[in-house]
Order: sequence, then C-alpha cells, then structure tokens
Amino acid sequence: MWKPVMMEQTTYLSLTVCPRKLPCQSRKMFLLQLLQDQYSVYWVQSVWWQLQDNKTFLAMINHVLNVDGFYFSTTYDLTHTLQRLSNTSPEFQEMSLLERADQRFVWNGHLLRELSAQPEVHRFALPVLHGFITMHSCSINGKYFDWILISRRSCFRAGVRYYVRGIDSEGHAANFVETEQIVHYNGSRASFVQTRGSIPVFWSQRPNLKYKPRPLINKVANHMDGFQRHFDSQVIIYGKQVIINLVNQKGSEKPLEQAFATMVSSLGSGMIRYVAFDFHKECKNMRWDRLSILVDQVAEIQDELSYFLVDAAGMVVTSQEGVFRSNCMDCLDRTNVIQSLLARRSLQAQLQRLGVLHVGQKLEEQNEFEKIYKNAWADNANACAKQYAGTGALKTDFTRTGKRTQLGLLMDGWNSLIRYYKNNFSDGFRQDSIDLFLGNYSVDELESHSPLSVPRDLKFLALPIIMVVAFSMCIICLLMAGDTWTETLAYVLFWGVASIGTFFIILYNGKDFVDAPRLVQKEKMD
Repeated sequence: MWKPVMMEQTTYLSLTVCPRKLPCQSRKMFLLQLLQDQYSVYWVQSVWWQLQDNKTFLAMINHVLNVDGFYFSTTYDLTHTLQRLSNTSPEFQEMSLLERADQRFVWNGHLLRELSAQPEVHRFALPVLHGFITMHSCSINGKYFDWILISRRSCFRAGVRYYVRGIDSEGHAANFVETEQIVHYNGSRASFVQTRGSIPVFWSQRPNLKYKPRPLINKVANHMDGFQRHFDSQVIIYGKQVIINLVNQKGSEKPLEQAFATMVSSLGSGMIRYVAFDFHKECKNMRWDRLSILVDQVAEIQDELSYFLVDAAGMVVTSQEGVFRSNCMDCLDRTNVIQSLLARRSLQAQLQRLGVLHVGQKLEEQNEFEKIYKNAWADNANACAKQYAGTGALKTDFTRTGKRTQLGLLMDGWNSLIRYYKNNFSDGFRQDSIDLFLGNYSVDELESHSPLSVPRDLKFLALPIIMVVAFSMCIICLLMAGDTWTETLAYVLFWGVASIGTFFIILYNGKDFVDAPRLVQKEKMD
C-alpha cells in the first residue's frame, strides 16, 4: 500500500485561484479549506490507485505460483548436483538446506529474506526449486534401478522469451538451466550434468508484432567483460565448457553465431571449446537422422568429460570434468533435442559400467525403458518451454518417438501461434510477475503515482478501430454489391486500401501495441 504524499503543485494551484479581494484572515481560511479539499481529492485518488494496483500485484503473484514446476524437499538438497554434494565438508552437511542452497536456483529467496537472518527458524524455511523433476523405477534385464531427471532454472536474469535475452553485466545468462540425469542402482549413484543458456553477449529481441523480431546486438556494450564473467563462473562451477551452438548460420541468427564464435576465439581459453551446428540446415526435409553427425562429432569430447560415479561404499569412481553448454535462440526446442541425445549416450555408458546393460546391448533396444526415457525428456522440454515461452515445446514428437511426424508439425504450428499471441500481448504482465516475485521490483509505499499506469497514445486505440471498421466495410461491400460492378469495385478498393494501410501503420509502430513490462526499466533487461 502506498501512503498519500502532498505535491508542491497543490499549493501553487491554491494560490492561483484564491480571490485577492478577501480579507487577509479570510484568504488564509479559504486557502486552508482549498488545500484540505485538494488533499482529500488527491488522497482518494491515491487510495484508489493503491487498491487497483494491489489487485494487480496479487494477480501477478498468483500467476507465478500457478505455473507448474515448483519443487522442494525437507531432506534432500535439490539445488546441488550429486558431484557438488560429494565435494563438501562436514560443516557444509550440518548446515540447513536454506543456508547451503545454491542461490542460483532458490526461487523463494526474496520471500525468505527475513527468515534467513534467524537461524532458529531455518528448519521451517525450505528453498524452492523451479524447473522440472521426474523419477522412475525402471527395469532392464531384470535389474531394477531409479532414473531421475532434474532441471534447475536459474532465478538470476529470469524472465520471459523476448524480454530477457543474452547476459547482464554480472555475466548471468537468460534462461539458464542446469539439467542433471541421475541413476541409483544397488547403492551406487551416477549423474550426468548439462547446461543451457542464452548466447552470452549483450543482445535483445523486443516483440514488435512481427512473427520473428530481428535480434539486435548492443553496439556500445563491453561484450568481452560480460562474456568473461559468465564463463569464469561456469568454469569454476562445472570445469571445462563445450559450447554447442545450434542457431542458424544464415539470416537474422547469423550475426549472433558469428559474435559467439568471435568471443570464444578472442578469449582464447583452453577450458572452452566451441562447436557450431546449424540445426535447421542439417535436419531440413525432416532428415532428423542427421543429428547423429553432431553426436558423433562430440563423442570423443564427451568421453573425455566423462560422468560422475560413486560406488555403494561412498567412494568416488569417476568425476565429470566439464559440461556441454547447449544453446539455440530460445534454448528450448532444438536445445532439448540435443541434450536428450547426449544424455542417452552417457546413460548407455553408465548402465554398462554398473552392470545393468550387458556388453553389446543398446539402450535403444530396451523398448519399455525407451518409452519412459523419451517421454520424460519431452515433458522436460514442455516444462522449460512453458516457463519461458508460455507454451509447450516444439519438436517433442521427435523426442517422444524418435522421428519427425506430420502431426508433430501441425502441433508445432499451433504452439507457434499461441507463442506469437502470448509473446506480443501478455508477456509484459508475465515479466512483471516474475520481477515482483523475485524481488527485482519492490513496491514503494511513498510512490506518488501508479507504476502500472502507462499513458497510451491516441493511435493505440484509434488505429485498431479504424482497421476493423475499414475491413468490415470491405466485407460488407463485397456481400452487398452496388448497382454496377465498377461502383462495387471502387468501394471494395477504397475500404481494402484503408484497412491494409492501417494494418501496415500498426505493424510499423508494433512496439507501441505489444504488452511491455512496466515494473522494471527496459534498460535493465538489455
């Protein structure tokens, strides 16, 4: 709730309307009464703004909480990988889940800020993870094991598809997700970790009513500074970085691919490898079997990185020396397909080493487990996509069935249409909801006006009405022909040109018609 604040212009307005012919005492009483009246009006307006905005703020919080994918545990630290947990000290193990949690993945950190300073209540304050978790008890060759998939979404630089891209000044990448695949068998535990995240340079892609807005790379930012900060932290946490860049190497995505390759080359770090794979070009005409080209290309690298394995006695057998960092434009559809293939290859090696798979057996031949595996990765794709883009993932027919289908193409088209609508007409509200929930925006009690109130230009209302009216008149003229065909043609041409012309004017001013965030300055997101 805000508190009403007196504005200086109130006093000025009162003096300009005060009758000068009144006696001095009467003038003072008049001014005092007028100030009180104006203060009352302003107070009523302020309270009305507060009530309306509080309803909106409450709706924002409810919107975030109604999104699927929030998880917590009272006994297990969901924010850390098996390998990170194995490298901890006894003192770390004795800490509460809140104290020792990886802050990148604690989505309720802002809500727990007051409890964090009170150790005696830490046992009641549990970190909440946002992303995806699935657990399955599986059997191959009569041997039972638990297979777990965990995706952890970072709360740093969190947001929605077109309003949060690239990195920030601290090196945090948009839509950064850490995905861990875990196997439990006879007391032994194995895991394989991958990451995904937006291309780590300063770039943006604001919605503007076009189906695919052109991405813009910031021409004045110090890209190397943010880029180095990002990979310095990644190397410290995960070790070697193998970048798999899946964006198009032509068209509007080409400059981003070139910028990424140039930054890696300029950094010259032996801990970072760069692999570019034009997903759409290589797999055009539904040739998805060509994904094996990429898997084979990085097979030797994957063997070098290995995976984490600890035996039943608690002894570390192997450690994962680095991760694959995959990305496309959204780090959703193409990225998830590649991650599922790399994870399967690692799982094949793990299950053979644990003795679940016999020598020469292929995981793909285990039909019952393959169905579980593919559906889990498709569900993971849908969860991450809904949280970032607002709809389920594309290309999940391949993830579920291992092949591209005509029905899958139709579903992709439908999801693309829904994405277009949400990205242009509801993502501003979604971005504001996330910023409010995470504490990126705090309600100011002394705010003198509503932060949600943004004045709209006359064209915002006028142009859509004109376009609808002109299009309607065009249809009416076609249905109700005039006395002559030339008269009908003239009317149709007039209203048709009016509707088309208005449409292009709206499209030209597209940024003024989309739903933009209002709580956090756009510059912060760039």
